[in-house]
This record gives sequence, structure tokens and C-alpha cells, in this order.
Amino acid sequence: MFGGETVMQILELVLYGKNGQKRTLSFNPGKVNIIPGESKAGKSAVGDIIEYCMGGSSCNIAVGVVRDNVVWYGLLIQFNTNRIFVARKNPDPGRQSTSFCYYELGTDISSPEKADFSSNTNVEGIEKLLTKQIGISENIHIPEDDESRDPLEANIRHSLFCCFQSQDEVTARNHLFHRQSEGLPITNAIRDTLPYFLGAVNEEAVLLATEKRTKDRELRILTRQLAELEAISGTGSEKAIALLVEAEAVGLIRDIDDIDKTDFTALYEALKQIRLVTQSVPTGSMDHLSTLQTQLKEKEDELSDLQDSISEARSYLADASGFRGELAHQKVRLESIGLFEKLDFNPGKCPLCSGDFDPEPPGVTKLKESIRSLDQSISRVEKERPQLRRYIDQQEVKTSGIKDEIAVIRAEIEGTYIQMEDAERIRDLNDRRAKVFGRISYWLENVQLADDTTDVKKKIKILKDRIAEIDAILSNDSVKDRVSSALSVIQNDMTTWASELEMEYAGSPYRLDMGRVTVVVDHGRPIPLKEMGSGSNWLGSHLITMFGLHKYFINNNRPVPNFLFLDQPSQVYFPEGSTADEDMDVQAVTKIFAFIRNRVAELNGKMQVIVVDHARLDNDDFREETIEDWKNTGKKLVPVDWYEETRIVPEEKLDDEE
Repeated sequence: MFGGETVMQILELVLYGKNGQKRTLSFNPGKVNIIPGESKAGKSAVGDIIEYCMGGSSCNIAVGVVRDNVVWYGLLIQFNTNRIFVARKNPDPGRQSTSFCYYELGTDISSPEKADFSSNTNVEGIEKLLTKQIGISENIHIPEDDESRDPLEANIRHSLFCCFQSQDEVTARNHLFHRQSEGLPITNAIRDTLPYFLGAVNEEAVLLATEKRTKDRELRILTRQLAELEAISGTGSEKAIALLVEAEAVGLIRDIDDIDKTDFTALYEALKQIRLVTQSVPTGSMDHLSTLQTQLKEKEDELSDLQDSISEARSYLADASGFRGELAHQKVRLESIGLFEKLDFNPGKCPLCSGDFDPEPPGVTKLKESIRSLDQSISRVEKERPQLRRYIDQQEVKTSGIKDEIAVIRAEIEGTYIQMEDAERIRDLNDRRAKVFGRISYWLENVQLADDTTDVKKKIKILKDRIAEIDAILSNDSVKDRVSSALSVIQNDMTTWASELEMEYAGSPYRLDMGRVTVVVDHGRPIPLKEMGSGSNWLGSHLITMFGLHKYFINNNRPVPNFLFLDQPSQVYFPEGSTADEDMDVQAVTKIFAFIRNRVAELNGKMQVIVVDHARLDNDDFREETIEDWKNTGKKLVPVDWYEETRIVPEEKLDDEE
């Protein structure tokens, strides 16, 4: 039945109770599956369980009978040639999710009879498994430059935006897709991934993006290589002339004015004749300079010591001269009275009258000693003065010699400095010559490669053409064009079906506006879904959009699950809790179910629709499509005996079983 086309339909929904029992809800693939039921029978939980088992981030199953009595939820899913059984553990009380998941994969498997299995994967593993099985290839949506959101890869979770219409979504006026009411991130995810599911994004987009990165890298390398080649060869003879000017500036060549600047060969030959000639660097080192400076310091210290000794000797001589002068003055005074000639220095004699003393008075003795000391001091000073003068003369001769030595050392130091400066200048010139010669040599070695730029330019053109081709395939403009083409096909069906449902603006074009992610009818002006009146228009807009998308997905073999879950589409005409005698517009509801039936029939078993509703129509088609009747039959999603038994089981017993 399924052939080689993309297929993903639900065969069974399975509940594994805390009491150890199994509840199986079987669905018919490729058909309409209706479950009419009363309030609180668990109708809405059917969709919540399906989504939860397919990797939902949280368990939206209402707290109550279902959550209180189930251990594991499971789905048996049919793909082209395989079946997958996926199960997910019921979250513990107070929690909204669990990562405990289980799966089996096979060609003809059945759902396990008991939940005696253990978790063998997690939520991410389930998502990857289903994504791979349905055939979603590697893909990536890269937002435009003026958009701040991150790149996004479409997976199974994004495809489900088109597969569910919950009770508060199927007739919503402000939101069109499943979970769109959760906010802008979901709306953006729908907007970003729907182009892939419509086939507007090339299936090899990831491979092409990888190829583009490789080509971009090759292009950068070749562009840099071309720039280097052009820099080497310059523009004509300009590079050669510039090198000759540099060579002349550092003395590698003279008289470049004699070279014909218009003759490239002459320029080339002139550069080729240049040889690297360096000047010898004068010897001289910091060590020699340091030795000279040490010698200078020693001589300066020696000179300082000599000058100090001369200064001291001169000071002593000056003091001695003063002392002698004073003594001489005293002697002159004594001589003026003839004392030195008349004094009698014989013992016992008076020094003045030569009379006898017996004994000699002490004063006379002291007088004799003073006069004798004065005469001796004068004689001693007279002897020392010539010696001091000779000493001073000798020291001054030494001082003169040391000064000459210092002058020689200083001259040698200055010469060493000059020599070192010359050496630095010559080294700098040699370095500049070496650099210029290196540039000349490099240019001479590579200038012949200038011809290779033609080949490089050809390669660059080939790369640019391929990159442009990939950009055209991956460009947002191309994607938008293909999206517009797909939406125009869907628009035709939407417009036709709006007339079939006798919607308010029937005859005017209905379309899916991806910019606003809503339905718009062009009736004199664009009228978005939220501005349309009446619940029947909202319901009709949701139905024609979802079926239009699924028809396109199926006809173009797109990797989107081939089922649509509808929760109480009759609520517009038959609010829950009302009776047929009160509000039910049987004709309108019959038309809705006929519309659903016709769409499924047109797709020849390639689409499955699951409808849970409180309405139960009294016609053969409705009865034939009803897989279980939960209305006035006592039958519910969770068998009544499960929780009736639970009420009388002690709490600790339930804990043990769990």
C-alpha cells in the first residue's frame, strides 16, 4: 500500500497501566479515524500522548485519571518498510517530563504485551530515530543578515507543527499552527523550517554549504597567491625601477639615469648585474672601551692623590716659612741688644754678666734653654725648606706625566667611540644593502612567474562561478521563489476548498502568508485570519490550510508524517455539553466531516486523519469511520476498571507495583 513513498502513520496508541494491564487503541492507516466521546473521556489526551511519545519536551497530558493510572505510554508507528514501537515513561508526580524512553525497530513488530522493558534511549534519541526514519536529510536554515536568531536544523519535532490541531487551536483566530500560541520562538521555527518541508530548500544544502566553505577557502588562497605574484612583478617595469632606486640609495649601483627605463629587459639585466658588496666593519669593542675607562679612572685617582700631597707639602712649607719668620724676628730683637754675643751659656755663670752662681737660679736656666731652643729651631727650619721645595718639584713632575697619560687615554677613548659609531653606521648600511639585495634576488627569481597569473586567474574564475552557482541555489531569494511557487499550488486548493465549505469569502483567493504565518484572504484587501469573523471561518481556514499542506507534502514526497490529529472540530457548531436538540447544526458538522473524508479519499490512502470529538453523527460514513465510541457507552481512554480498582488498592500497594 505504501510503496517507496514517504510514510509515517500511527497503528496503535498503547497505555501500560500501573495495574499491569495493557490498553490498546488501534488506528486505520490511510483513513479517517473518529473517536466520539463525552467530556472527561480522555479524547484530548490522545493527541497529547502521541506528541509526548514523539519527543515532546514536556508531558501536556492533563493531571488526573490518565496520569494517575499509567506507567508507560507507547505508539506503534508504520513507516515505508519498517515499524517502530516507541514508548515513554509517565513522569513522576510533580514532574512534567522524563528522559526514560524505549524503542523497538522491525519490519513486522507488534507492541509489547507488558511494560517489562527498560529504557534504552532518551528523548533526543527518539527524535533522531524518527527524524532518520521519515527521511529528513541534513539541512540548515541560516537567517538573513538582519535577523538575530540562530541557524536552525529541521527535525521531526518541527514537522509536527503541521500534524496537530488541538482543541484550542483548531478554531483559533490568532494562531494557525500547532504550538504557535507559545510565542515568537515557535513562530520563527515554523517560518524557518517550513521551506525545507515544502522542498524549497535543496536536499543537498548541507553538502553544498560544505562545498561552498571549501571553495571559499581555495578562493582566498588563490586570491592571495595572485596578489603576491602581481606584487612580485609589479605593474610593468615599475617594480624594477623601484628596486634600482633602492639599490642606488644604498650604494649597490651607480648612475641609474643611464639605464633605459622603458626597456624592461634593460631593467632586468641591470638588476641581475648587481652584487652584494659590504664594507668591512672597524674593529673595536666594548671590552676595549671598558679597559680604557678603567685605566682612565686609575690615572685620575693617581693624579688626585699627587695633587693632594703637593697641596699638603705647600701648606707645610708655607707654615714653616711663617714659623721661621717669627723665630727670626725674635732673634733679631735679641741681636739688637747684643744678647746673642754677650750671653754666657757656661754652667754656674750668669748669662748676662758672666758672674758665678752657686747654685744657678731656675730662671737663669730656663732663659738659657729658651735662647738655645730658638737658635736650634731657626737652624732646623733653614735645613727643611730646601727639602720641601725639592719634594714639591718632584711631585709636580709626576703630576705632569700623569696628565699626559690621561690625555692619551681620553683621546684613545674618543677614538674608540668614533670607531664604534662608524662600525654601527657601516653595519646599518650593510644591513640595508642586504635587504635591498634580497628583494632584488627574490624579484629576479620570481618575476618569470608573472606569466602564471593567467592560470591562477582562470582557476579563480572557475571558483567564483561555482560559488555563485551554490549561492544561487542556497540564496534566500531562490528559496523564497520556490516557497512562493509551492504556496501558489497550495493556494489554489485552499481557494477551491473554501468554496466547498461555503466560507464567508468563498470565491476570493485564500493563501498562506509565511511572513505573518497565518491565513490571508484577498477580498478587496488582504484580510488575515484574526480579522475574519465567525468560528466557522476560523475552523475552515485551519482545515483548508492543513489539508493543503499535507496534500502538497504527499504529492511531492516530503518527509512529513502523513497524519493529522484534529481535536473537536465540531465545537463551533456543537459546543461541548450541548445536545442535538439545542445547538447542533447537523448539516454544517456533516459538511465538515465530509470535507475531511473527501480529502483523505483524494490522497488514496496516503493520509491518515484522527478526529476526537464530542459530536456523533448518525450516518453510515461516520459510523464506519468510528474506531471506538466513547459517547454514552461507558468506554474511555483509560478503562474505568483501572482506576476503580486503584481506588480500593492501598497506597503502599500501588507504590510496590509501580
